[in-house]
Amino acid sequence: MAVSRRTGRSRFTLLLLILTSITLLTLDFRGFEPLDRARSAVLAVFEPVGSFASDTFEPVRNAWNGAFAYDELAKENEELRQRVDELEGQITSGEVAKQSLRQLLEQADIPFVGDLPTARARVISGAVSNFDRTIEIDRGENAGVRRGMPVVTGQGLIGRGVRVSGDRAVVDLLSGGNFSVGFSVVGTNVLGVARGRGDGTRLSATVDVDRVVLPGQILVTSGVAGSTFPQGIPIGTVAEVGDGKGSLQRELAVDMLARQSDLSFVTVVLWEPTQP
Repeated sequence: MAVSRRTGRSRFTLLLLILTSITLLTLDFRGFEPLDRARSAVLAVFEPVGSFASDTFEPVRNAWNGAFAYDELAKENEELRQRVDELEGQITSGEVAKQSLRQLLEQADIPFVGDLPTARARVISGAVSNFDRTIEIDRGENAGVRRGMPVVTGQGLIGRGVRVSGDRAVVDLLSGGNFSVGFSVVGTNVLGVARGRGDGTRLSATVDVDRVVLPGQILVTSGVAGSTFPQGIPIGTVAEVGDGKGSLQRELAVDMLARQSDLSFVTVVLWEPTQP
């Protein structure tokens, strides 16, 4: 009998819970205001707990993500770095190619050479900076190059051949100071001698003290009898003029016209002085 009463009470309780749930769902769908207020109150009570939990576990979550995503991020960074290096290399190669093309075009038509035969050559070593004294080129005796022949660029004289083999030649640069060159001042009858200082692109020159020379005037090879260079090859411009007091010679500082560093191509003038 007692068991029957407990079973009936349990069924009644279950039925009551079901009806209550249905009623609450119905009120919720209809927007029952007291129920909304009660739900808001419950959420307000538990909101600090949720925020605290979120703040507490955020470092753990970040550490977790960092630990497992680090390798992937490192790989992506390395790939991006490699791509940047590749792009920088392409830019550098493009600039070098443009510079080489410009220098090659300069060698194609050099007006001061006139009708003299020439041999264009590629620089294969040396002349990385203005302080190099020699360069090596890929033309030699097989191309008609001989020791002592002038070597120029589109701007002017840079040196002369000193050691020549079948398909190679070493060029002594004018700025190195190992040899001198006779010059004339354009537009005048002033003659002199210039020599490199071994310290860059500036030359030291001398003229007779009674000769008038002004800054900015251009010097070219004189080509006088017995000269080792033909006439008219540009050398440089006068930068400074000494007073020459107490001396028979006036000293000049001359800036070379031809750049001697980072050379890609040069031209050998196939000219030898006439033997007396």
